[in-house]
Amino acid sequence: MRRFFRVYLCAMIVLLLWTPAGRASAQKTRQTIQEGVGWDHFIVGANMNSLIDALGFPDKSSYGRLMRWDKVGLNCLLNDKDEAIELRFEKRFKGVTGSGVKFGMSADKVRKIYGDAGPMEWRDGGMKLIWPSRGILIWFHDNSVYQIVIFRPHT
Repeated sequence: MRRFFRVYLCAMIVLLLWTPAGRASAQKTRQTIQEGVGWDHFIVGANMNSLIDALGFPDKSSYGRLMRWDKVGLNCLLNDKDEAIELRFEKRFKGVTGSGVKFGMSADKVRKIYGDAGPMEWRDGGMKLIWPSRGILIWFHDNSVYQIVIFRPHT
């Protein structure tokens, strides 16, 4: 009886790990950032209290209208009504946009995904490209995505 139970248990473990659901749970899933919206409860328009409910209290390094959660790679800018108007995703976030842009991707690959951007801007050795109608701005350093910024789309 013991032997049967061990064989059964081993078979169930193998099946669980072999199925797509088992493999997916064994792998760390990437979080999807929706252009013009945000991620999960970290969304454009969310008020400060709902952000704290979803993410916990911001880091002590937060100041003024900037709320930071550096450990998870998130920060946001609030308006005077304490609503998120700009969401910033850093490399530590381990996410990918709904269109497939991920951290480390080259500017050429990003342009192939989103098409022509607004005017290119350079600052402090970094380059940013903006797609206002999609609600996304991407910072590049050494031709590599290092920050994704989400805001309300506009034309």
